[in-house]
Amino acid sequence: MSTGDSGPFGVAGTTVVWRFMDGKPGHEKQSAGLLQALAEFTPLAVYEFDMRFKALLWRQLHRHSQRRPVDIPSPDLIVGVGHRTHVPMVLTRAICGGRSVVLMKPTLPHGLFDLVFVPRHDRYRRKGNVVETRGVICPSDSTAKNPARGLILLGGTNRYFEWSSDHVVRQVAAIADASPEVRWEVCDSRRTPDDLGRALPGLPNLAYRPWQSTPGDFLERALRDAQSVWVTADSASMLYESLSVRAYVGVIALKEKRGGRKNKHARGIALLLSQGHVCSTRDGFRLQGRLLPPHFFPENQRCARIVHDRFVTAS
Repeated sequence: MSTGDSGPFGVAGTTVVWRFMDGKPGHEKQSAGLLQALAEFTPLAVYEFDMRFKALLWRQLHRHSQRRPVDIPSPDLIVGVGHRTHVPMVLTRAICGGRSVVLMKPTLPHGLFDLVFVPRHDRYRRKGNVVETRGVICPSDSTAKNPARGLILLGGTNRYFEWSSDHVVRQVAAIADASPEVRWEVCDSRRTPDDLGRALPGLPNLAYRPWQSTPGDFLERALRDAQSVWVTADSASMLYESLSVRAYVGVIALKEKRGGRKNKHARGIALLLSQGHVCSTRDGFRLQGRLLPPHFFPENQRCARIVHDRFVTAS
């Protein structure tokens, strides 16, 4: 698939991608992960549209519909994550052409998209254009890790688990105490209650990194380096991102709000535990020696291959 010429927009053989974003970092990481892997198969020219500011998109759609000169070429692929992106993606496909790829359970009927990637724990009805994924799609990395560096990633109040800062702090202290040879960094999030940072113990191998005072790329860089990562059970995106960079990953246990079939996050964790990809604080606080070497195959690579084989090589 390509733009078909070597004009001002690029060279023949380049796949033009219109990437739709909604401003949510977790969603943007998903599409970034897919495009990272897709770029290994085909040259990409990516044009980004932020759905919080739609003027650029409406201008492009108007020009394309009127067959007027455009400054952005028609898309070969339309990629988006987040409910806010779904209607604009459908309109773009109708006006400009291209194949649409949505990376979550869509608000609209799945038949309006060419390909839908849905996490297995969402239990979405399987159709010809629906592909299940193990959790969310994330950027991947396989560089060597630093065994002396560890991360503890904290979520906060959520729909699926009871959050107790005291309970979490006790588990964080136990993790640091069980592996004194590791320099642990505790990273919180926007959902983390304010009292947690003040309650963390002053251990020599434990440093607190509040999200408000860390650079925007801190977590991405830290995950590339850390060999051991613990994630609270509510933080699904961080869990799969840690697995995708080939770290040893543990889950900080939380009490479920919803049991059985209704708690999709708990179902996903149970599957990862059964396959030996993660361990839980319910069974101990030390990662080393409890897990096989990381063997979680990054979903972004598998999904990129599917997109390439269906839409790029087939054109």
